[in-house]
This record gives sequence, C-alpha cells and structure tokens, in this order.
Amino acid sequence: MARLVPLMDAKRRDAHVAAEWPARSKPLRMAAPNGAPVRLERFIRSTGNTTCEAIRHAHGDDAAVARALAQGDPEIDLALVGRRLGDAARVYVRQDGTLLATARMLTVVRGPDGAEKSRSEFVDVEPTVKEDGAPIAWTGRTISREEAIHKYAFTRKLQLLHISGLTFEFLFDMAKSLDETNHLALVGSGPKGQTPLVFTTNGAPYRGFLEGRVDGSRYQLILHLSNLELKDLGAEVGS
Repeated sequence: MARLVPLMDAKRRDAHVAAEWPARSKPLRMAAPNGAPVRLERFIRSTGNTTCEAIRHAHGDDAAVARALAQGDPEIDLALVGRRLGDAARVYVRQDGTLLATARMLTVVRGPDGAEKSRSEFVDVEPTVKEDGAPIAWTGRTISREEAIHKYAFTRKLQLLHISGLTFEFLFDMAKSLDETNHLALVGSGPKGQTPLVFTTNGAPYRGFLEGRVDGSRYQLILHLSNLELKDLGAEVGS
C-alpha cells in the first residue's frame, strides 16, 4: 500500500508524493522428493536441567561433571528431547535460569570487538519520514551507480509515484537529471538531509539513494535504502 511522503528536490522545492514498497514475491513452496508438501515442526532440543551451568551446579566441580558424563547422560533429558513442541509461549529467564517477570529495557552500545562501550535507558526513536514531517531532502552529494553498488548493500527500496500532473513533472525532472548523469543522489531527513531515514517507530535508520530511470515519457524514481557499508578487507589488510 502506498503512503504519502514529503520530498524535496535539488532546487529546494518540495511536494507530497506516493511511496510504495515493491510487491512481495510469492513464498517458495517446499516439497519432499516425491512432491508431497513439507510441514515445519518444532522439537524439544534440551531443557533447563541439561545446560552446562545446571549440570555443573548439580555435581559441584568439573571432575564430578566428567564422572557423571562417563557414567550416564545428564546432558540429555531422554523423556523430553525429540518430542514435538506444539504451541508454546516465549519467556525470559535470568542468568541463573529463574523466570523473569519484568524486564528493564536498555540501549547497549558495543564496539567492533564486542566490548561494551556504554549503556543507557531505552528511548523510543520516532520516525523521521512521515506525511506531516520534514521532507526527504537532497544532501547535495551524488554517487555513480557503479560506485554505489560496490560500496553499499541496499536492503530495501521504495518506488516514488506521482499523485497529480504537477507531481508527475516534479518527479520526472528529478528522474531525468539523475538518469542523464548516471548518478544516484544521496538523501536524508532534516534541513540538509544529514539525518538518517527512519520510517517506523524504533525502525532501522537508513541512508537514502535516489535513482532515476527515464524511457521516453515514462519514468521510474527509486529510493534505495542502505544501513550497511561494504568494506574492502583486502585493502585494509594490505595497508
């Protein structure tokens, strides 16, 4: 379903246009070698009494755990493992395995090595792209199609559509200028387009790249979204 979003062009003119996610492709159908339908099932793999921590707590030390493993199978609950799970509800547990009734939401920031850098109270992130909000703006920067596909991983895309004759000209001119230069325009939210694009509350922040395609009097204006920049690891190792 299309939604209305405000969009600003390179000349700082803005208008509301329709934005539509591509139609989802039909889900793949899984079948057995003989063509029979396949049904997914969930089975019990282990229980809380068979974890490493539970076994160590029950036997005291590593030597006792080793003897227990040699004499039996304390790591397998033979009465339950392999049974079909059926309907089940998700619950959260503490590190000691006890049930957690309430949870405190935190924002934890970790470095590339996995080490915790900071933590703070979780705060809802409001969307930056909404019908009554600031328009998606050009940053003034462009990037060639070839460089973009080698530098960024595009995870989602929106097609921008006109809703009137005036917005047709607005989007057509934008698509034509991008198509002629074979470049994508970098866009974002905020006055200068420097803020990431967030489409839903607590949604992922994206960088936006506008691509235009023109064929005669027809056009396509596609907003590619990326939250992952590709790195040349070979070059980093060499340096």
